[in-house]
Amino acid sequence: MRSIRLLLADDNPEVLETLIDLLEPTYDIAGAFSDGTSVLQQVAVLNPDLVILDISLGDMTGFEVARRLKKSGCPAKIIFLTVHENIDFVRAAFDLDAAGYVFKSRISSDLVDAINKACEGGHFSSGELPLAQ
Repeated sequence: MRSIRLLLADDNPEVLETLIDLLEPTYDIAGAFSDGTSVLQQVAVLNPDLVILDISLGDMTGFEVARRLKKSGCPAKIIFLTVHENIDFVRAAFDLDAAGYVFKSRISSDLVDAINKACEGGHFSSGELPLAQ
């Protein structure tokens, strides 16, 4: 069975390192970037199954990256990984057809579950926040 390919985007190098350490034993890390422009430039070449996006990237928001990926026809599922534990952000993410929304405060307990659920065609949200429909 082919390993799930992930593309990671976070403007904090320590978070990227944490993500790689957490996910690399189980998943294929196709790329890790600190800005949205790099994600948009490399996604077609790297062909990930899933993109894990921070909402607060240096050059543009993760929401903008997600919009552009969808507009370009990118088939990868998107999980937002963020410090923003706010229902308005969660709704905005799912309005963009995100497969998941994970709080950075719950990265170790929720991220792998979110990836697995997304790859099975489901949706995941950290905490008690309801999934937007």
